[in-house]
Formats: sequence, C-alpha cells, structure tokens
Amino acid sequence: MAATILLDASCLSDEASATRGFGRYVRALLESVPSEGRVALIALASHDADLPAGVRRIELQRRAPARGALYEHALRLDRDARRSGADVLHQPTAEPALRSRLPYVQTLHDIIPMLFDEPGFSYERRRWRFRAIGMRRADLVIAITRWSGDLGVKHLGIDPDRVRVVLHGVNPLFSPPTQRGQEDAPYLIYVGEYGPHKGFEEACAAARALAEAGYPHQLRLVGNVSSYARPRVDSLLSRTPNAVHLGRLSDEALNAQYGGASALVFSSRCEGFGRPPIEAMATGTPVVAFANSSIPEVVGDAGALVPDGDVPALVRELRSLIDSHARWESLAGAGLRRASEIFSWDRCARETVDVYLEAASVR
Repeated sequence: MAATILLDASCLSDEASATRGFGRYVRALLESVPSEGRVALIALASHDADLPAGVRRIELQRRAPARGALYEHALRLDRDARRSGADVLHQPTAEPALRSRLPYVQTLHDIIPMLFDEPGFSYERRRWRFRAIGMRRADLVIAITRWSGDLGVKHLGIDPDRVRVVLHGVNPLFSPPTQRGQEDAPYLIYVGEYGPHKGFEEACAAARALAEAGYPHQLRLVGNVSSYARPRVDSLLSRTPNAVHLGRLSDEALNAQYGGASALVFSSRCEGFGRPPIEAMATGTPVVAFANSSIPEVVGDAGALVPDGDVPALVRELRSLIDSHARWESLAGAGLRRASEIFSWDRCARETVDVYLEAASVR
C-alpha cells in the first residue's frame, strides 16, 4: 500500500503567496508528485484554495487572529496530519510544525534575513529563531540547494545527516521564442522582488554604464515593490533614465520578456536558489550574474558569473554578449541544455518522493 503524504498547501489560500516562490513550489509538487505513482498525496488547504484535479483536500481550520495565526498553525499541524490519516507530514514553506507525531519532512528555502543586518529584516530574524525549533525536530530536511542546507546546519542547528538536497524545477511554460530580434529596441531584463539584498542598485549602475558607453539597451525590472520600498526604487529609477519598472507579470508575459531580452542581469547579492536564472536559461536567454550564495550551484558553467558586487565586471560580460553573436549563442545554448537536463519538476518530484519514503521508514 502506498504511503500517504499530507502536504501543507495553506499558502495557496493567499493570492500573493500563491503566485510567489512558496506557492509555485507547492503547486508544482501537487501537480507532479501524484504522477510519480509511489505515494498518495493529500493537501491541507482552505476550502477556496485552487487545487489540481484529483488531489484530495483536508480543509484548513484556524481560529486565531492574525497576530497568533502563525503560532496556531505551527501548533495544529500535528493534529491536521493525524486527522488526515497520513503517514508523513511535509511542510514545504518556512512555517515548521512545533511537533509532529508522524514522520516529518521540512523544506528549507533560505535564511537570508539572518545573514543581513538590515532594519527591514528585524521581524523576520525574530521569526527565524522560532522557526529553528521546528526545523531541528524534522526527521528529514529538504534543502533546495546545498548552499541553503549548509546554512541551515550552521545557523539553525539542523543535523547535517538529516539534510537532503532537492533542486527545484522550472515551469515548462518557459521556452524559447519562435522568433528573436523582433523588438523595436534592445533591452536587458532583471527579475526579482525588491529587497535590500536583491541588487537593484547594481543592475541600474550597470545599465547606466552601458548607456554611457553608447549602448541603446533599456533595463526592464520585473517584480513586486512593496509600499515601504517604493520611494527608494523611484529614486533609483530617476537616476537611471534607461531603466523602467514593469511590476509583477504573469508567467506568460514574463516568458515573452525573457525571450526578447539580450540577457538576464541577475545582480542579486544572495539567493537560496534563484528562480530567474533557470527561467531565463529555459528561454534561451543568456544569464550574467554575481557569483555568490547558491547562484554558482544553480547556474554552473551555463552562464557568465563575475565576482560578487563587481559592477564593472558585470558590464564587461554584458558588452561581450552584446558585441559577439558567437558568445551570445554559446551561452544561450549552454543555458538551454542545463535547464532541460537538470531543472525539471518531474525530477524534483521523484527525488522528493524518495525523501518521503525515507522519512516513512525512520520511525
């Protein structure tokens, strides 16, 4: 009889979370794990959460007001898992169960707020001290990169013998355009929600340097900007005439933007995984990025990596891609190969199910 897994899909109840990293990951697991055939999957989700056809739902029941909601959720996950009849509990987001009488798998994405002494991260740092308690209790921890797993061991006290690395996949929607070079004007693209570590300033500095060197390329910034960060971003844009902020886009619209870009400028200073590089690679758009955190692990030799924070080096790589079609074609091809060979959700599902079955056997 196949093991039954309860996957906490509560993040799909919130529209903003459902379309961001956690939601994308959870939805990909809900769509790909059942086809693996080795386990039965149940989703813990509110009645209005949109689930893939055929996925059984255990309805989320919570009563606490907003301030106590996270603690209530962490406390009640164990009860939810037991009433579902599951054999294993999987928490795929950053809100671990305080305890679990069932075998328990926890995914670790990143602990970036603990790495930056930024006032805007102070609340998240406090929450991570609480989260660490639950993560240490997990039977197995899925780290989305080796880099993230190592940080969990160092900063959260996770037993290294319990860490299993399972890389994410890329949405199959991201694919090369049927035709390139149809745009009215050339442009570069940056993708990421604004944050103190996201490298907006460096991307804009590179765009200004290219303009000063006579290149006509616009920098298109894609991603959400919160209200608190809006004045900072607007100030940055006012100093970068060849940059424009497009906001958050649907995957379909983002795929089109990747497909028309000369390159992805990925100037983030820290990433637990870094989804934009694999999306760009899947569209055949070369990646130029800083070599920091998990980025070399994800990009490998299929992109142009420069020393962390070195904007002149970033500009040199961008110029080489723009100036040399052979160089552009080489990196575009390498990215396509890496995306297709490594970053599939089917492979992620297979390796995730391996972890479920291992967890089911440890108690």
